[in-house]
Amino acid sequence: MCACDDMQIYKYCHCLLFVNSDGKPITEYLPEDHDGRRSYGLVKDPTPGKGRPLRAKAAEREQERRERHS
Repeated sequence: MCACDDMQIYKYCHCLLFVNSDGKPITEYLPEDHDGRRSYGLVKDPTPGKGRPLRAKAAEREQERRERHS
């Protein structure tokens, strides 16, 4: 369980702590310009149906970001 909001809402881990069975960090959900995505390429999530306990908060979070940047 990760305490990071981005992990719980969007299922991406900035720290690259969550890995697949080969030990490669899952980069599928990272922003394209994230260093992990550039270093490891696209590594798919082997369990896309699991995780994201706060996924319902994604729309609210995006609205907050738009308001901050406008």
